[in-house]
Amino acid sequence: MSGGSGGGTSGPSADIHSAARSGDLAAVQLIISTNPLAVNSRDKHSRTPLHLAAWAGHNEIVSYLCKNKADAGAAAVDDMGAIHFASQKGHVEVVRTLISVGVSVKSITRKGLTPLHYAAQGSHLDLVKYLVKKGSNVRATTKAGKNPADVAGNPETQNFLEECEEQARKDKLKNSQKKIEEVKPESCGVEGGDKGLKRKESEDRNEEEEKVEGSLTAKKPKVVLRHLQDETDDTEADEEEEETKEPNNETSNNPSEVST
Repeated sequence: MSGGSGGGTSGPSADIHSAARSGDLAAVQLIISTNPLAVNSRDKHSRTPLHLAAWAGHNEIVSYLCKNKADAGAAAVDDMGAIHFASQKGHVEVVRTLISVGVSVKSITRKGLTPLHYAAQGSHLDLVKYLVKKGSNVRATTKAGKNPADVAGNPETQNFLEECEEQARKDKLKNSQKKIEEVKPESCGVEGGDKGLKRKESEDRNEEEEKVEGSLTAKKPKVVLRHLQDETDDTEADEEEEETKEPNNETSNNPSEVST
């Protein structure tokens, strides 16, 4: 980095990165007052003054930079933000300030590390507890498949995170069961509706069948009693035959015709 890295200088030519890292608030204020764009300037490692102040734990400078349009979510190499630098060193107050200006506790680096990973790795238990309280995901994994408990720097931090993991699993299961219970009444209602619909369809079907049966009954052809017709025809035929025979009988009984 250009400029001194000690206590910093307050002259107009002082390097803002050195001033922010060393905690020289007066120098930072002077530089920004004369060159407002310097607040988001980058060093050769793509770090801003905010990154360096957060890493060093200078909360007063962090607050001043944020109030003067510093990009609180700016990423340096490997997508590390100010909150990752502060978590790496366990600076609770700096992390608190960054969260207050909108930085997410779930922000990740290129390798998938969250602020909680860095705090756990450094065995900063107080910061770990604070991040968990603020909603950090204790089950978040890096691209290498490591969660915060896996990278914890000491047993105490690891045990705390494992307990949080277990509680998170229980809460998830409880919420799942609650959702199932909330869905059940709706399912019963739907089932009842289905039964009612099926009952209505059955009634309609029975009604149609009755209509069809009535129609068939109305259109049923008359039954012809052919054996009765046959008896009538036979009677008429006998009568005709009798009428035919009568003249013959008269002829055969005529004496004169016999005589001849």
